Amino acid sequence: MLMEAGLPLVERAAGVVASAAGSCSIVAPIGRYEGLGFPVLPDLWPGEGPLGGILTALESGESEWNLIVAVDMPFLDAGFLGLLLGEARKGRETLVPAHADGRVEPLCAVYHSGGLPGLREFFNAGGRRVKDALREISLRTVPAPERILANVNTPGQWEAARN
Repeated sequence: MLMEAGLPLVERAAGVVASAAGSCSIVAPIGRYEGLGFPVLPDLWPGEGPLGGILTALESGESEWNLIVAVDMPFLDAGFLGLLLGEARKGRETLVPAHADGRVEPLCAVYHSGGLPGLREFFNAGGRRVKDALREISLRTVPAPERILANVNTPGQWEAARN
């Protein structure tokens, strides 16, 4: 498990989201991440990838806006996420940050509940790739600093990103 400042990345990410949004729930298979001090929403589609997790969050119906953040982005900070939330609330569409080269980062985005039907339809038709699912919903992008969106999945990537 990758760690930052002595915390598992999932716990660090949840704390950053809670600081920006006021609360945080973790979507995970039943029994995973219990005891971290954050509510866990049981993944309705375990093993079906990030889109299943996004749908689980939106299906919970707890909020019109859902800040969705992958746990493998160790440089996210509450300031950036707060700005993202504030910008999203100016409209009624999903807001996704974009890298300088135009690539979007759908696993650090603010999803509006209005996108649920399009995402659900895409998923039910067998689609699993989040970037493809974004074509089914109303969407805006905003530029983001590159380091904020750095993604690490292995200890080697973590070491490279820290330097």
